[in-house]
Amino acid sequence: MFDLAHVTDLHLVEPNYRARGGSDSQRLYFLSAGRPIDADGRGERALSAFQAAGRNAAHVVVTGDLTEDGSPAQFELLADLLERARLAPERVTLVPGNHDRYSQPDAFEQALLGPLQAYAASSCQGRRIELGRGAWLLPVSTAIPQSVLRSAGRMSDADLELIQQLAKEARRARKLALVAQHHPPQGFGPAAWNWIDGLLNAAAGRALLGAHSKLHVLHGHTHKHQSQAFAPGRPAQAHSGGAVVSRADNVRFYQITRDALLPVEAAHMPALTTGAAPALA
Repeated sequence: MFDLAHVTDLHLVEPNYRARGGSDSQRLYFLSAGRPIDADGRGERALSAFQAAGRNAAHVVVTGDLTEDGSPAQFELLADLLERARLAPERVTLVPGNHDRYSQPDAFEQALLGPLQAYAASSCQGRRIELGRGAWLLPVSTAIPQSVLRSAGRMSDADLELIQQLAKEARRARKLALVAQHHPPQGFGPAAWNWIDGLLNAAAGRALLGAHSKLHVLHGHTHKHQSQAFAPGRPAQAHSGGAVVSRADNVRFYQITRDALLPVEAAHMPALTTGAAPALA
C-alpha cells in the first residue's frame, strides 16, 4: 500500500459538448486543439486512474486541469467519476489548474459549493491536512483568471506565507511538508515562455524549496512524470505526473518517509492490489 497517489491533468469534457454554441463552443475547441475531444474516452481514462489510485494508496491528490474549460457540467462529471470510483471524499484532495478557470474566475470554488461539495473539506485552499503522523498536506491554487491565450499561474502572497510557516513547523515536528498545486514551483527557463505558461513568481517557489529540505511539491501542468532536486545531495522535491487525459495509467505513487517523499517508479512497483485502501495510519 502506497501513502499517496498522484493524478493530474484530466481535461474532462461533458458528453453533450456538441450542444454548446457561440463563444462557449469556440473556447472548448481552441483549448482542445491538438488532442481529440473524446469526451467518453477522457471520462473512462479518469475513472480508471481514480480506481487504481484508490485501490493502491491511502490518499489521492489531483493536481489540476480537472476540466477542459471549467464549465459546471464538467465539474458535475468529475463528481460523478469520483463517486463511481468509490473514493471516500476525505481521501481526496483536489486543486484547480488554469483550465479550470477559463469559463469563469471562480468556477472551481463554485464547484466546491455544488457538485464537489463532499470534497471541499479536504480540498480547501490553504487548509492543512494531516496525513497520519508523517506529513502535512497543503492544497493551494496557482490558477489565475486570464485569456485562453495564456496558461500561466501564480502563488498568492498569503499562500507563500502559509507554505513558509508549514515548512518551519514541519521541520520542528519532524514531518514532511507537502504542497499540492498545478503549476511547477520552479517555473520554466525562458522568461517569455514562463510569462505565457509558467509560474509568474517562480523565484519565490525555488527559494522556498531551496531553503527547506523537507518541503515537497506535487504538481501537474507539464504532462510528464518528472522529479526535480533543488540542492546537491538532496532528494527531489518537486514531482509532476503524466496527463491522465492521454493515458489512464499515468498515476504516480509515493511513499512518505521521515526525510523525503519518494516516488515509486514503475520498474520497481509491485503488482497493484485490488482490495480497498485503508485510511493512512
